[in-house]
Amino acid sequence: MPVQKIVSDPILGLIDISKVLPMIDTRQFQSLAYKYQLGLAFLLFPSATHTRKQHCLGAYQRTKDLVRRWVESGMITKEQANTVTAYALYHDIGHGPFSHTVEPLFELLPGTKKTALRADDAMGIDIVKSLKKEIEASGVDFEALIKIFEHQDPLYLAVHDKNLGAEKFDYLTRDAFYTIRELPGVEYLSRYIYFVDGQVAVDERVIDQARAIQDFYIKMSKHVYLRKKSAILQRLIQKMAYALFKEGLTVQEIWELTDFGLLGRFEISENPLIKNYYKRLMAGDLPKTAIEFKQEQFVQLDERKRDKSLQIFGLPEKVLNKILAQEEVSVSNLKLLEDFEKGIAELAGIPEDSLIIVPPISHHRFVPEDVKVYGRDGSIVFLSDFYPQHFAAMTEYGKSHHLLRICAFPEHRDKLEAKAEKIKDYLLEFAK
Repeated sequence: MPVQKIVSDPILGLIDISKVLPMIDTRQFQSLAYKYQLGLAFLLFPSATHTRKQHCLGAYQRTKDLVRRWVESGMITKEQANTVTAYALYHDIGHGPFSHTVEPLFELLPGTKKTALRADDAMGIDIVKSLKKEIEASGVDFEALIKIFEHQDPLYLAVHDKNLGAEKFDYLTRDAFYTIRELPGVEYLSRYIYFVDGQVAVDERVIDQARAIQDFYIKMSKHVYLRKKSAILQRLIQKMAYALFKEGLTVQEIWELTDFGLLGRFEISENPLIKNYYKRLMAGDLPKTAIEFKQEQFVQLDERKRDKSLQIFGLPEKVLNKILAQEEVSVSNLKLLEDFEKGIAELAGIPEDSLIIVPPISHHRFVPEDVKVYGRDGSIVFLSDFYPQHFAAMTEYGKSHHLLRICAFPEHRDKLEAKAEKIKDYLLEFAK
């Protein structure tokens, strides 16, 4: 009898990984077991310690179920199904430590590394190319897999479609399970997802479910993904990682570390900034927001303005966007951002290592993308054709989180807040 290799998943049940064991039994894939899916979110949600490995296995199983139906319906071939399922298993293999935290370091790589792909996808391609033997031993067409990884083959959308991809359904379900203890209900919807003319579309009969999934993503953004404390923690880790880079650790070396490996580097570091930040991180002594700049329509008088040393400034959308477009206040250039932090600290009269600036999380991640709908007459239409106000509301929600935070450790927060008007005038110079 053939030997089966089964793993048990708390959400999907039993997953048969027998066919892809050579791909799974590699150092690169196994290291994903030491990288948390939600980065530092476990400091807010103690159970959120699920890993990239768990998620990849979940995406693998969901993709396998999805493409089996596509093969039965004649949308794709068995060979294509086999390749895209392997892609699902490896789709996150290029992630560095702590989720997306170290991605800005990618900009520091030599020009030969520059690509239109996301940082983790570009890093993933290099890893996949080094595992040709293991991939082919799993019965996967290596060249076809590379085309999917490079997004030359639109079949990558089976996994990576922004709204309907199998990995989106898995991480949304898994993240919710370990944080807010709710499930989005993607199983029914996934049975009505099609691959038509190189596009992923949902059947017209389940457009309400497609809209509900997008609403659930907004809910997760509000309660988990865009939490203020998470953004501050991410920036703190980013600053420490950048300090390691300046000391001589290469981007590649940092990227290859697990979450625990990076924390270990911090723990034994003699760098004064890293030692200070790491000691405070372990004690839960984190920077607090003193000043916020956001679009004026989202500024409201609330209790926190009375209870905390916090100044909130509302700016016209064009003015704020012009400020946030500057490299000095963006994680796209860590050196300029660090220099800008030093300048603001000097302006406020506080130590430079006591202040951090938290730019908005990548704006494109929260810009809604329309859902393609397969109409009853065989045409492709859009969800916004049915629910235009739904997309307008999603756009507004994304704008509400496009903001800039200036934070300081508690002992310097009041002094920073006292200089808020002066700092505001300084920032407005960028909008001229």
